[in-house]
Order: sequence, then structure tokens, then C-alpha cells
Amino acid sequence: MSPLLISVVFFCLLGVAATAFYVAFYGSHRVSQERFAEMAVKYRVTDGMNPFAAELAPETFSRALFQWALARMPAPKENSGSGKTAQTLVRAGFIRSGAVRVFQLIRLIAIGAGALIGFAAEFMWTGIPAKEMMAAMVGAFVGWYGPIYYLQKRAASRQMEIARQLSDVLDLLVVCVEAGLGLFEAIKIVGDETELQGQAIGVELTLVAGEVAAGNSLGQALRNLAERTAVEDVKPLAATLIQSEQLGAQIGPALRASSDSMRVKRRLRAEEAAQKSTIKILFPLVLFVLPAMLIAILAPAMIQAIHTMSAQ
Repeated sequence: MSPLLISVVFFCLLGVAATAFYVAFYGSHRVSQERFAEMAVKYRVTDGMNPFAAELAPETFSRALFQWALARMPAPKENSGSGKTAQTLVRAGFIRSGAVRVFQLIRLIAIGAGALIGFAAEFMWTGIPAKEMMAAMVGAFVGWYGPIYYLQKRAASRQMEIARQLSDVLDLLVVCVEAGLGLFEAIKIVGDETELQGQAIGVELTLVAGEVAAGNSLGQALRNLAERTAVEDVKPLAATLIQSEQLGAQIGPALRASSDSMRVKRRLRAEEAAQKSTIKILFPLVLFVLPAMLIAILAPAMIQAIHTMSAQ
């Protein structure tokens, strides 16, 4: 097989993989599509339909090709691995019904692309068949583990973002409740406003309002919010709001107390991170900054000593 043919196949497969990633996670006209998709979710939830059952119609050739490959993917089996993957996808923000199948297709494409990249790179570098197969296996492993790693990092980042935004959202809820609105109306208004600002907590609150409008109780919607986000601060907040609603207590003081406690926790986390930074910065200082300082300080003296000894 000639190197030219290998290069052509490599770049074609790389282009297909890049197109698949773009279509799966972003798509064309991302902002407008997301707004229309969110509006469709709200209307479907209000009508009592599954908000993520409908799929977007293919608009381009790449999307049609991706949908064709996705339709031929086998349905994911119900086991612990697929359930954990589905939970991670939801926590990362991918909440469509076919997200697991899309993720499986992307992993298959990444495995093939990684194997081909490793094989082609080793072929052009050494040309030894044993090393080529080993490089292809390494590339396939990277392609298999890479999407999982990205998904886990994105889920963790989204959870941290929701945890940071929660105290500010609670302040807005307190203002709305003390102005005379009910808890459901306050959640709906704050969710819409924060969603317009591009905050992840706004999307979650909009889903809570949609579930309540579809017929679920507010307590069940808050429990679903806690399970969906898996943020530590959301679970006690949901429990507090459910108890306040069931007992008929005032929601405003409970929200204000929860907001104050979360703000204290956030300040303590910031202080803890500041204390850890002194230890984390020690190794870069020792490995990079200290040698440069020693060279800058001792180099002139060493050069002068060498000159003096050579003159003698």
C-alpha cells in the first residue's frame, strides 16, 4: 500500500470523524437551533409529551449521513454500564432521548480514527508491521477512552458551574417569593431569565417548571432536579423546599437560610482552594523558577571564576 493512498484514507476518515463530532455536539446554526429546541421542549412538556422523543430533521448532507449511521446503531442494552453512561450524559447536559446511541456511534468513529491514525503514523515512521499493529491498538484505546474522559470532565465542569450559580439563583428566588409570587412561578421566571443569560442552572429550572406544568408535583420535580444534576447543595435544598411546601411554612425564610449557608460553603471552598494553591505552586517553583534564578545569580560569578583560573 502506497503512502499516498494511506494519507488520503487517513485525511478522509479524519474529516468524517470531525464532521460527526461537530454535528453531534454542536450542529449547524447552533444558537438558533438551541433556542427553537428549548421552545419545543417547553411546549411538549406542557402538552404532556416526552420532551426528548422527537429528533431534529436532517438539514444537511453531513447530518443526514450521521442520522443514517445512527439509525443502524443497535439499541443500547439495559445494564449498569449503559445506565451510568446515560446518567453522565444527562449531567453533562446531553438530555435527548438518543444521546446514548449518539455517544456509542461517536466512540466507534473515534476508535476507527484512532486505530488508523496510529497505524498510518507508525507506517510512515518505521514501516515495521509489528509496531504498526501495536500503534493501531494504542490509537484504538485512545479513541475508546477519549470520549468517556471528555464526557466525565464536561459533567464535572457543569456540576461545578451549577454549584457556583446556585446561591445567586436562590437570592433571585427570595426576591420573587417575597414580592408575592408562588414558588412555582418564581422558579419559572428565574429559570427563564437565567436561561437567557446562558447559565446551566437556568436550563435545569426550566425543566423543573416544564415537569410541573406537565402534571408532576413540585416535590417530584425537585427530586428529579437533585438526581439529574447530582450536585451536593441541590439535594438539601430540594428537601427543604419540599418540607416547607408540605408543612405550609413560609418559603422565603427557608430560601434565605439556604442561600446564606451556600454562600458560606462557597467562601469556605474558596479559602480551601487558596490554601491548597501554596502547595500546588511549590513544584513548578522548584522545577522551573528556582533553576532559572540560580543560573541568573550564580552564572556571572562562575564565569568570573573560570576566567580568573584560566588566567592563572
